[in-house]
Amino acid sequence: MADQSATAGRSVPFNFDIYRQEGRAMSSLCLGPFSMPSGTGGSIGGDESTAGVGPGWFQKAKVRPPESPKGYVSRPSLARRLEGVLQRRLTVLQAPAGFGKTTLLADVARRTKEQGVVVGWISLDNDDTPNVFGSYLAYAFEQGGLDLGVLGAHDTWSSSPAAQQVGMVAHAVESHAASCLLVLDEVERLPRPTVRLVDELLKRPPSDLRVAMAFRSNPGVDVTTHVLQDRAIVVGAEELRFSRSDTRRFFAGNLSRAQLAVVEERALGWPLALTVYRNTGVAEMGGSVADAAELAESYIGVSLLRDLSREDRTCLFDLAVFDWIEASLVDDVLGSSDARVRVGRLPALNGFLSPVQGDDALLRLHPLLREYCLEALSVEDPVRKRALHRRIALELARRGQLTPSWRHANASGDTELVAELIEGFGAFELWVRDGVTRLVSAYRFLTPETTASNPRLDLLRCVVLCLSSKREEALGLFEAVSRRTDGFTRDREGGDAEALAVDGVFARAVLAGGTSELSPSDLDSCLPPSGPAASDHERNRALDCARHTMYCIAHYGRANFAKSREHGQTAQAHFTQERWFGDVLVNVCLGMSAMAQGHVQEASERYRLARKVARRRLASDPCFAGSTDVLIFELDIERNRKREIRQRTLKRLTQLPRVWVEIHATAIAVAAELMLEQYGRKAALQLLSQAVEDVRRGGIESLSNNLSALFAYYLVEVGRSSEAAQVWSDHGLPCEVTDLVDLEHRSWRTMEALSCARVRLLLALGESVAAEELAGRLCDVASSHGLTRTLLRGLALSMVVAHKERDAERAQARLTEFLHVLRDVDYVRPLVRHREVSLPVLRGLLGADPDGDTRRMAEFALLHVGKSTTATSPVFSSRELDVLAGLEQGLRNKEIAGRLGITDEGVRYHLRNIYRKTGTTSRAEALRCAKSLRVLT
Repeated sequence: MADQSATAGRSVPFNFDIYRQEGRAMSSLCLGPFSMPSGTGGSIGGDESTAGVGPGWFQKAKVRPPESPKGYVSRPSLARRLEGVLQRRLTVLQAPAGFGKTTLLADVARRTKEQGVVVGWISLDNDDTPNVFGSYLAYAFEQGGLDLGVLGAHDTWSSSPAAQQVGMVAHAVESHAASCLLVLDEVERLPRPTVRLVDELLKRPPSDLRVAMAFRSNPGVDVTTHVLQDRAIVVGAEELRFSRSDTRRFFAGNLSRAQLAVVEERALGWPLALTVYRNTGVAEMGGSVADAAELAESYIGVSLLRDLSREDRTCLFDLAVFDWIEASLVDDVLGSSDARVRVGRLPALNGFLSPVQGDDALLRLHPLLREYCLEALSVEDPVRKRALHRRIALELARRGQLTPSWRHANASGDTELVAELIEGFGAFELWVRDGVTRLVSAYRFLTPETTASNPRLDLLRCVVLCLSSKREEALGLFEAVSRRTDGFTRDREGGDAEALAVDGVFARAVLAGGTSELSPSDLDSCLPPSGPAASDHERNRALDCARHTMYCIAHYGRANFAKSREHGQTAQAHFTQERWFGDVLVNVCLGMSAMAQGHVQEASERYRLARKVARRRLASDPCFAGSTDVLIFELDIERNRKREIRQRTLKRLTQLPRVWVEIHATAIAVAAELMLEQYGRKAALQLLSQAVEDVRRGGIESLSNNLSALFAYYLVEVGRSSEAAQVWSDHGLPCEVTDLVDLEHRSWRTMEALSCARVRLLLALGESVAAEELAGRLCDVASSHGLTRTLLRGLALSMVVAHKERDAERAQARLTEFLHVLRDVDYVRPLVRHREVSLPVLRGLLGADPDGDTRRMAEFALLHVGKSTTATSPVFSSRELDVLAGLEQGLRNKEIAGRLGITDEGVRYHLRNIYRKTGTTSRAEALRCAKSLRVLT
């Protein structure tokens, strides 16, 4: 120790064993107050009342753990993880700024001190040179209750090098003969010499010393060795991130579900962001999430990114422009080859990258970090930002990732690029690729100014407007485009006239209610002839897909099933993986064709294939997510599969948009049949009355005619024939046989609905001859077109007419014809629907001793017809009735809860039961259904 003065203030490697001996030699000395290092403004152990001598507030703050913040929420999982802080040598919290490391360390320090353990706390910073650190180490342990009398005289301490000072404190810890905890916060701020000093202390500590430390990134402490020796744990950002349950407890139930969802999505468990959201009053009505985000982003700029080099900052800002970080995409856009390495070595991204949908190859930046970087880039280099958006847009388009491509093109400010990327596909091609969802997505990036010189984009707007119940606006736009393109034959300069013709037909079909509403001759006059040139194979493939898909649907609508199948199979041969929605569409169409012809097995298989894809790829699509379920249920009804009918609910059946009249009308018919079966005729009429009112406002004639005829049919069924006649007249439905049984101008489903309803109405009005004539004509047309379902319905109605005329022989003859068809297909539902007639006629036929096949089928039919399924109204509990009464008064959930003395969740529980019992999904529908069932007084 002869040359201590020469080494004072320098960091020298120390050996605890050496200083242990020196510490013993000095232990007999009586220590007085000793000075803090130069510039620290005080002394350790001095008289605080003495001006200029006692330690100042700053020094005290560095050795005292901060108080728990207001509203601190203990997290049991983390508490359990850190329970053994005294049973291991080292505990490390490693995460970026704002992950609550300091708060958690302070909580650990307080709880440990409450156990009677000496705890020394130091909040570190850039100025903590080795000598400063040594002094604060002593000061921290002195404040924690450690006896420092063994350290020696004042002049000995102040003249000792840093390593020796640390050794002296280590000796005091050993002399304490009990566990002591040293807590070091923000270790990454220490200068390199001090980091080496701390590392030496960890390598050769006194046996009773335990260390807990926190840092954003490891400044050079050898943590790995301690972990491998099972003497340390490292708690990272993912463990410090708040889980959903932690977040809910953090806000103590003060957020609505919607607010909580927004906060969870924006904060992604980042404790700092959650704290800001809570403290800025986002939980209050009208609290601003945006204000909270601004504060969080300010923290990012001041604290999180403070130590980034210029190169790393540029890299981070570039990455922020991407929606997600995929190494190959980043490399292709930036022209690099090391994106994965660059991302991995950015310290600011530790804890702020998360997998996209569980895929570790796709990462996304924390929303608040990304927004800060984007805003900063907009200020610092807006030209680069726009250029990056443009390059990303082009690369994503090349990869077939359409919506993100359009979004980046839009962000680049290049409206011509947006138009070019969307027009490259067009309305029909986007539809067969991804359905309605993709069309709506494209529509959001279009404006009248963008599409003014691009008729194909205006047609896309026309389609989406129609789907959005803005039919009049859509119709006006359609007619304007037709005029400026000479009937969709002349595209813009440099455009594609054939693709324009396809999109024109598609827009016309949507306005009419679906391609099935157009006849094949309509398509012949509008679509360009097939004749692909070899120059653009993909373009011609797309045009062929469009032609054959449209013809498949059009021929199906006119009951030309053989041609529909031919075109459908050709279309499917042209479909690539990207056009999977078109494949679903064709399977649905061919499935409905098979159903109409009585090919049950094929229909079931087609529907199954379509539903499999729809459920996997179209869960959010408003058109087809529930369409296949409707069609499968329709098939179950035709076959009178009682168990399946009883298990079905009305959920989603009436919510399908009018993209395709066939499916929407089927959904309403199926819902009415189910309502009839479960709740009786009045409930079914209530549903149909509302549906007819809704569709008449939509302006689609074929759908309105279909549902108005169905409504009239049900009115006749309950004996309200005069009202049915009024509906027929008011809605201008056809009356002549040639207009009713007409497959040239309407689809087979609409023809069937109109003809069957008219037969029932004529019979109810006493016009039996006209009813029989129409029923016979319906059977003839159905038979000639292979419409097995329609034929069975026509034969059943003809039987009803004969029975009402007391012509038993003719009634049995019609029933026998029905049973002969039934041998090949089990569509027995028409007999069940007319049970009051078919039951006596069946018994009469069996009593006449028919031939074997007829007897066998009659007995089969009797099994279905003879067992009535009595419709019963749902039974509501008294509490459910109270909730319904609240709905009727227009009360919100909270108001209903307050009135009934229950929680909001209790109201939601009763609402879920009401929805289940009524087969509805909204408050208005449930209330309407309850009123129709007369359960409210």
